[in-house]
Amino acid sequence: MRIGIMLRNLNEKGGIQGYTINLLESMLQMAEHDLEFILIYSDPQYLGTFSRFKNVKEIAAKASNKILWDQITVPRIIREEKIDMIYNPKLSIPLFTKAKKILMIHGAEQYAVKSAFKWYDRIYVRIAMPLYSFFANRILTNTQMGVDDLSRYLHIRKDKFAGVHEGVHKRFKIIDDTEKKRVKEKYDLPEKFILYVGGLTPLKNFRRLALAFDTIAEKNHYHLVVTGFKRFKFQQDLDTVESLSSKNKIKFCGFVPDEDLPGFYNLAEMFVFPSLYEGFGLPVLEAMACGCPIITSETGCTKEVTGDAAILIDPYDIHDIAEKIELLAVDKKLKNDLIAKGFERVKNFSWDKCAAETLNVFYSSGLNTSRLGIFSP
Repeated sequence: MRIGIMLRNLNEKGGIQGYTINLLESMLQMAEHDLEFILIYSDPQYLGTFSRFKNVKEIAAKASNKILWDQITVPRIIREEKIDMIYNPKLSIPLFTKAKKILMIHGAEQYAVKSAFKWYDRIYVRIAMPLYSFFANRILTNTQMGVDDLSRYLHIRKDKFAGVHEGVHKRFKIIDDTEKKRVKEKYDLPEKFILYVGGLTPLKNFRRLALAFDTIAEKNHYHLVVTGFKRFKFQQDLDTVESLSSKNKIKFCGFVPDEDLPGFYNLAEMFVFPSLYEGFGLPVLEAMACGCPIITSETGCTKEVTGDAAILIDPYDIHDIAEKIELLAVDKKLKNDLIAKGFERVKNFSWDKCAAETLNVFYSSGLNTSRLGIFSP
């Protein structure tokens, strides 16, 4: 049984790249001998990335653009390699192929907060997502709330969807003082800081966090530390910071590699994640695993991930964001309760569990229905 995985997103920074790599590593390790994975890259530099797994064949094929790669190059490989099922971890599938098709839509943010995206992305989503969803045999997303929202926005029955939670990498944990010191010195981090992790884009809502921080900056000794790269429509965020009286207490660290991120969570007083809508919100899992108390949005899917292990805010209300930061700053019992609840909550999430549930979706989608449910983490 041959499963093709489309991997043209490996050269993109961000959560979906992390999802793809972590899922594949767990899935390839646990998959049984009757499954063979054909990994299809758009860039030959990635050949060999997963060669340590015995049930893998890697192929690289270029195309002049993403649409041609999805709709011409990949179907050709499907035919040549006699692939039974094709899966793309990011937002598309080849439309005209006899192989079973699994579509991954990470969340409904492009429907829930349209104005946060570029105009041409909105047009693409409006046209392409209903088309891909119609042709897909099954649609994966990251949460049950995502299933509900996407079913409503796309007008597709819920039983065509499967909500599979992401996992958290084992590197995210309590670390020793030596490692914390290394990260603190490498990035010249302040003694006490609030942490923000995420790209700069209107969806992530950093501007309102900066404005909220500015209203309370004189009352405490916290700094605001920002990690993540500039994605799109970020100039308003930067202009906002420049206008603030507290701008010297806001530190931009840029993109931080995964091996250093646990140090940030371990050193931070709290993690504030005020996104307008997240399809999952992987940083909240990372924070919980590192013992960092969380403030996050009541909108989007992060509340499904955190359960009662986070303080929820209205991400559109600057005063609410500021009040919840002040509350967590002074209430030590609340802080310790959130940390303890976070440690318990994060036990429910792993990449092995995500991989097992994803493989079961593959089987239930027509590969071999008699083996439904054979995988477990």
